[in-house]
Amino acid sequence: MKVPSEMTVRGMTPEGRALVRDRASKLDNEVGRETVALIDSLNLPLSSGGMSLDDPLYREMQEVVWSARARAAALDAVKAGLPALAGVDPILQEVMGSRYGREAQGTMNAGSLAAEVMRHLGYEKVGDGPLPENCIAKTAATWKPKAPLR
Repeated sequence: MKVPSEMTVRGMTPEGRALVRDRASKLDNEVGRETVALIDSLNLPLSSGGMSLDDPLYREMQEVVWSARARAAALDAVKAGLPALAGVDPILQEVMGSRYGREAQGTMNAGSLAAEVMRHLGYEKVGDGPLPENCIAKTAATWKPKAPLR
């Protein structure tokens, strides 16, 4: 196996790129590492219509959103009357750079991941609200602490 050219990778279907990336990631050699790095650097979708749960970008987003830093930022945003994603979106931008965006439903996935975190932390959705200008996502869920069980 040799490292494919950028043109070859760009010409592949999203599923084809995902398959090549998956196979390359299992190789314990330079060709595998360079192939994965090339595919990741091109920021092209690895599935049609959005990210799959095993998409490397989705997994990276998941790590960022569930980090202690992002959880704290989400809670700070909610305390300030903003959607939780208002605290998380800037962190995703900082950590992921151009790999985070609206492409492949990236902001939608970020919102879903933030919702998982908020539910885990004992919050319930109360509506939707706009995000600040510094966010890539435009709207997201708003949250409040769940009422204690009686």
